[in-house]
Amino acid sequence: MHLITAYNHLAKHRAYITSRTRPTDTSRTHMSRAPTGRSVKGTACINCRQRKIRCDGKRPVCGSCSASLPSACRYSDGSASVDQRLQEEIAILETRLHQLENPNDTSRTLTLHATTSSTSPPPHAPLNISLNMRQALFRSFLPYSFEFGFFLDYSLSSSLSSSSSSDQLFPSILSACQLLGAYLSPVNELSALQSAFLSQALFDVSAGLSRDPTQLARSIVHCVQAEIFLAQYFFVNGRTLEGKYRISNAVSMVLGAGFHKIRSADAYVFQGRAGMHSLPPSVHPGEEGERINALWQVLIMNACWTAADSSSSNIAYDVPESRIDTPWPLDSGSYSQASFPESIQSSHTIQSFLSNIPDNGRSFLAIHAKAAILFERTSLLHHQYRPNMNLADATRFQQTFNNLNSAINNMAAILPPLSDHTLSRSTIRRLLIIHTLCRVASILLHGIFEQRDPTSLGQVITAAESVVMLFRSVNLTDFPFIDPIMGHLWMTTANVFIKEIRLHFATRMPRRLPLNEMRDSVEFIMATMQIFAPKSSFIERQLMHARQSYMTSISTQ
Repeated sequence: MHLITAYNHLAKHRAYITSRTRPTDTSRTHMSRAPTGRSVKGTACINCRQRKIRCDGKRPVCGSCSASLPSACRYSDGSASVDQRLQEEIAILETRLHQLENPNDTSRTLTLHATTSSTSPPPHAPLNISLNMRQALFRSFLPYSFEFGFFLDYSLSSSLSSSSSSDQLFPSILSACQLLGAYLSPVNELSALQSAFLSQALFDVSAGLSRDPTQLARSIVHCVQAEIFLAQYFFVNGRTLEGKYRISNAVSMVLGAGFHKIRSADAYVFQGRAGMHSLPPSVHPGEEGERINALWQVLIMNACWTAADSSSSNIAYDVPESRIDTPWPLDSGSYSQASFPESIQSSHTIQSFLSNIPDNGRSFLAIHAKAAILFERTSLLHHQYRPNMNLADATRFQQTFNNLNSAINNMAAILPPLSDHTLSRSTIRRLLIIHTLCRVASILLHGIFEQRDPTSLGQVITAAESVVMLFRSVNLTDFPFIDPIMGHLWMTTANVFIKEIRLHFATRMPRRLPLNEMRDSVEFIMATMQIFAPKSSFIERQLMHARQSYMTSISTQ
């Protein structure tokens, strides 16, 4: 039952494919009824030619490849279309879910492509880059790996140079690291390779699950990590739909593997259900920690980006099968030093947090997850408000409002200040996102009543001012990359001041802040966005909206 979310995603993608490929004229209808025997000479796919087997020439995936590895099917008349890539991803995801539900069935396993493998090569020529170039790519990426969502329980730099097979990263992660290194690189020759690296990374992640059952658990964790890296790349480049698709894949994997029920006090209830026991138990704390961190990192990105566009979450927190019982995470690298007795169990982790029950979730990853949850929940409540609710609904709404307000205040009290000079640059960058998420959650929550309640309006303005002060206190030259969700958070903050400026001119009445301070705040936010806009299409788009709104507000004076 807890895989319902994953199957819903598959249904949506199938519907999308159907709507795009439905015949609309006589010629297309005729093509769809073509016989399915041996293909006309020259129309066989590249994979079947290389394997010297019969190919029926079906598009987007021929029959032979569909039965083995759909992602290997390519035709020489061009690269894969968007529809073909989606078809492949659907087939891969279906196979992943089937494998998780039926771990003893080897009929639908996937092949992991590696450079040392004897399996058929990728459908495009692998990039032939020098060792020095590869090292330069990793040097560009490694300092910012945590900002891109790195969660594995060991040093990424050590893994890249390790000769041990148990420590080496899977090709999907290596390809994604090279892609992000090219994105961050100041060298034009490396930056220009992003398209080629993206193609390789997409192939590697689609073929990322190992055929070896003993490697299944590790390959799932690595695939989740690669999906997160790819999602961040798509988000920062304004390709939001593709980013959300990668996150939906990651959500399906962590729920399908039962990562949300690790150490669940109610685990016995789910015995025998799909996915709950599809993976062997963790053999050491680090392996268990990676599964825990995979869940929470996926949840962070899912919460932020579904809240940003007010779409439905991929995780139903209140449904027993998908409810998060897993304990709050530790930071990467901490599990080998921490002691987790087998007797420790947890349940209703998110519900307890939202009910303001004290917990031990104090790691950076834990407080980031909490801030993302508050942002998501306040965004949802903001859109659920109706002025004429009945008494029962109004009572429940007010209780939820009060709980969220208390949770936000409690979070603000425990967040480490950015003024701590002992903090590393990487830690400051992570904390800045967490602080901003909490303050924007307050803006959304109190924005529900700001037009009728002066106290709520004061809370909204105070939170927006706090965001501005946060960014005035840091050196933005230390930020060659910033989480693209900041584009949405900045836009939300700027809108607070823009709305007040508009009301100032519309009513000709003094507002809580002087006009010059409000204008200065908006212009500072836009100047901050301008720093990151050249490297992020998403932030550039948000900046454009902010400028338009601001110019409209001041043109009415």
